[in-house]
Amino acid sequence: MEVSLIQTDVFYKDKAKNLEWVAEVLASCERVGDIVVLPELFSTGYIFESPLDIQALCERYDTSPTISALSRLAAKYSTTIVAGVAEEHKGQFFNSVAVIDGKGLIGKYRKVTQTNIDKQYFSRGDTLFTFEHQGVTFGIAVCFDLWFPELIREYSKLGVEVLLHPANFGGEQSLHISKARAIESSLYIVTCNRIGCDVTTDIVGEYCGKSQICAPSGELLVQFGSEAEIKTVKIAVDPSARKKVIGVDLIAEMSAVSHQLALSK
Repeated sequence: MEVSLIQTDVFYKDKAKNLEWVAEVLASCERVGDIVVLPELFSTGYIFESPLDIQALCERYDTSPTISALSRLAAKYSTTIVAGVAEEHKGQFFNSVAVIDGKGLIGKYRKVTQTNIDKQYFSRGDTLFTFEHQGVTFGIAVCFDLWFPELIREYSKLGVEVLLHPANFGGEQSLHISKARAIESSLYIVTCNRIGCDVTTDIVGEYCGKSQICAPSGELLVQFGSEAEIKTVKIAVDPSARKKVIGVDLIAEMSAVSHQLALSK
């Protein structure tokens, strides 16, 4: 299984230009992976003057021109693309990730945890999402989601072997947290962060890049710098391994015992 990460700056609020850049990067790539991962909200940016700015850029997934364009690229390179695309659904707006192949949309994940920025713009997702590809079970988490071990444990219980993690973060805490989550839940965690910045009157969001793939052992299979680039990395997943489920059950059991001891004092 090969995974390609596209670490990119974002042409602010210019979906067409962002799609054009992705197409150029894939065309220049020597080897496109079985899975291609793009950052959170790769086609729009993340921080805006007003919620109306990003909400105007959100797309209905059943008629999304961004998803259609990515599907054409997925067909061209015989791959599956995982990309952060702002979503509108029945008058609500979501920080969502679309999973797309050459036939179109496979499914989507709506960010469950919310930063103060997310709360200004988006409704909260409430459902985990998994999909199978080449015998491997994948899950999706977005940026801040990774800070919550309970969410990642639920994915492990669902049999997820590789967690795909589109992100927009500026500090390196998420990189360390990624390593911890990979070890404690025995998952590969594939983090695709962006670079560059979003500038508004009240805030400047700066993004550090440093996308990485962390193995269940905690070993880094790759870590980017702070430039725009694409890298394709082979990961060896053993679908028969159930260590993660045992680990999750043990953690849950220990938590229950700790709770009982606390009540007995």
